[in-house]
Amino acid sequence: MAKVTAPLLSFGASGTIAKVQTYATWRGVPYARRHVVPANPKTTAQVLTRDIFRNLDVRWKTAGPLTRAPWDRFAVGQKFVGRNAYLGKNIAATRGEVDMALYIGSPGAKGGLPPSSLVLTTVAANGIEGVIVGPTPPTGWTLTSAIMTALKDQTPEAVVTDVIVEGEDVASPYSVDIVGLDTVLYFCQAWLKWAKPDGSIAYGASIVDSIVVT
Repeated sequence: MAKVTAPLLSFGASGTIAKVQTYATWRGVPYARRHVVPANPKTTAQVLTRDIFRNLDVRWKTAGPLTRAPWDRFAVGQKFVGRNAYLGKNIAATRGEVDMALYIGSPGAKGGLPPSSLVLTTVAANGIEGVIVGPTPPTGWTLTSAIMTALKDQTPEAVVTDVIVEGEDVASPYSVDIVGLDTVLYFCQAWLKWAKPDGSIAYGASIVDSIVVT
């Protein structure tokens, strides 16, 4: 790739000339390169990865603020954003799996501790109650809330037919109810939100359990 200060034929060139040379900009820097036709490989492994990527991208785009928050916090100070971390870690975790058991709700961020336990029970109105127990806070830390999300079980590459549902409890003992679900198997992810001694926010990594809504 050649960096240019005044592209040939123009001082603001963009596009391709005669399918030979392409002019464009990257992060505001103009450049010229040889024109190439992108490959579109379709091996079984590549199609699998693409399908999982597509489905996780749908989940991210339809996710609520509780789901996104730990990923965005995880990305603070990094060269990637929360969406990149979410896609990368969950593709690696779920690729080749037969269900969503390894899906990651929270990667953990800024040293937050994970829950000690998650206990699921079914409740009225086609719901799930998640009782979330946290560890003893480190000195100066405050446990501010417990968060739980739920998604239907499926193979990771299957087309997504649901939206991740989420809930939060800000008072101990922590119990999150999610209602209005279908009568199928759900995987639930639970994690904790912490306030550090300096006032900044940290998140614990998620733990997971499953339950059939009845």
